[in-house]
Amino acid sequence: MKHFVLVLLAFVQLSCATQNSSPGEDNSIKKLIIKDQPVYIENKTINDIVDFTFFLEKHLISEGVYQVNVKSGITFKKCIFKKPVTAFRKMVDGKIVLTSFQGNVSFIDCVFQDEVNFRGSRIMGRTDFTGSTFNDSANFEELNCYDNAYFNQCVFEGVSRFQNAFFNQKANFMSAEFDEVISFQNSMFNSELQFSASKFYKYADFTLVDCRGKVLFNYAEFTEKADFSHSIFAQDFHFVSTKNNTTNFNNCRFLGKVSFNKLDVLNTLSLNESYFLLDMPKIDVSSKKLIKNSN
Repeated sequence: MKHFVLVLLAFVQLSCATQNSSPGEDNSIKKLIIKDQPVYIENKTINDIVDFTFFLEKHLISEGVYQVNVKSGITFKKCIFKKPVTAFRKMVDGKIVLTSFQGNVSFIDCVFQDEVNFRGSRIMGRTDFTGSTFNDSANFEELNCYDNAYFNQCVFEGVSRFQNAFFNQKANFMSAEFDEVISFQNSMFNSELQFSASKFYKYADFTLVDCRGKVLFNYAEFTEKADFSHSIFAQDFHFVSTKNNTTNFNNCRFLGKVSFNKLDVLNTLSLNESYFLLDMPKIDVSSKKLIKNSN
């Protein structure tokens, strides 16, 4: 009887410990991050929330804003995430917690079945989401990428938000697909921006963007309205062989060479009040569909 009680007590303690401990995937990631060791996980299904704001102690950086500093490089390859992946947290008192990554953040060929939130994150190393699929919303507002950023061949099935983002090096969205509304409003691209062969099935908002490097949208497709109004393109801008419904470039500043060749426009292409530092480009659109009063 004594032995039975001891065994039963041990079983109860083990059960409680299991219930109170972090899930397996979460715990292994947390241990590596706490030790500043690189995280590399491949071909796994992650069944628990991945929240980088909980792995390390937060510290105050401004009134109401906290930050955690992750020194580990983060790499997931061909993984499936069943629940949210986040590096942003809003607490009950309204204060927020952001994440600063000192190394790379890579989710290559992954599937996110729930929401993804990297709002306000700072990524000092490479950002790489190549070939990943976002089944739910993806929030990259106010993201700061200091190295090259790769979102090429991504599929965004939910609403995507990149407003006020900053890309210091190349930003590659080549062959990406956006099934819902996408916004890059007021974002800055300090180097080359690549959107060639990308497909936008709903409204695409590129208003107020500041592009300091070469911009490429060749062979991009815009099923609904696309708006680039009030934007600055400091170097060459390529918009060749694109498919458009209603696309606006009103009040834009083009300071390099501009290519608007071989356009397919269903309704209108508007360049009203836009400025071209070099010669006015040839625009392959019928006069009935072209709106311009350029300076």
